[in-house]
Amino acid sequence: MIPLLKFSKSNGKLSNRLIFSIPAGYSCPHAGVCRTTADRTTGEVTDHPPGCSEARGYRCFAAMSEARFPTVRKSRWHNFDQLKAARNIYVDQHPGSPGNYYLAMKDLIMASLDAQPHRDMVRIHESGDFWSEHYMKAWMLVAKEHPQVKFYAYTKSLTMWYHLQDEINDNFYLTASYGGNEDYMLKKFPGLYKRICYVVYTEDEAADRGLEVDHDDSHCFGDKPFALLVHGSQQAGSDASAAIQQRKKDGGFVGYAKK
Repeated sequence: MIPLLKFSKSNGKLSNRLIFSIPAGYSCPHAGVCRTTADRTTGEVTDHPPGCSEARGYRCFAAMSEARFPTVRKSRWHNFDQLKAARNIYVDQHPGSPGNYYLAMKDLIMASLDAQPHRDMVRIHESGDFWSEHYMKAWMLVAKEHPQVKFYAYTKSLTMWYHLQDEINDNFYLTASYGGNEDYMLKKFPGLYKRICYVVYTEDEAADRGLEVDHDDSHCFGDKPFALLVHGSQQAGSDASAAIQQRKKDGGFVGYAKK
């Protein structure tokens, strides 16, 4: 029997919801300017590679949590491993229809979710992203079977979203996360990607672009673009680090903490 997946119940930014995560970067096939990974064993950080879609990159806050806390790394890798194990077992047991392995991942997510205390909201991926279309479909099926629960996620996997757009239930909310290698989809299909999140360095930058800054994920249920302020541990000397230090000097927002 495959061990159940692990959920957290809050973080420094969010409360009153279940939060599901998998390893940052390793599960983000379309990450660009934010691509950051923490080594599974040591936690050593690898920053986004040269040649990403923008010169000005920033570290993924979720990867930095993995770098700092071994228990966080362990939990996220556990989830990733079990999802893949469910997929592999299904493929081995159904050689005639291996393409339906999303059913195995759906069943695992369902069983794991049903073992949790009741929550009326689930954030998919504080860390990580939809790493395959079958995996995205598995979550969509889970949402259909829990119509009383709101499921939501930020994603750069825009082609997967496009392919599965007709299977999205009313309680499944996707926000397009700008800064990946599929950003061209946003202009190509503006009617589909109405809710877009842009990471900005200052509140003035958000205002200049006509974007409201979200601090509690409430904009993930709206129908227009919005902004998130870059936060978390950034590379010394980077534009992102300088912006955070200036906000700190000005008494502005610098990050989230449970306190």
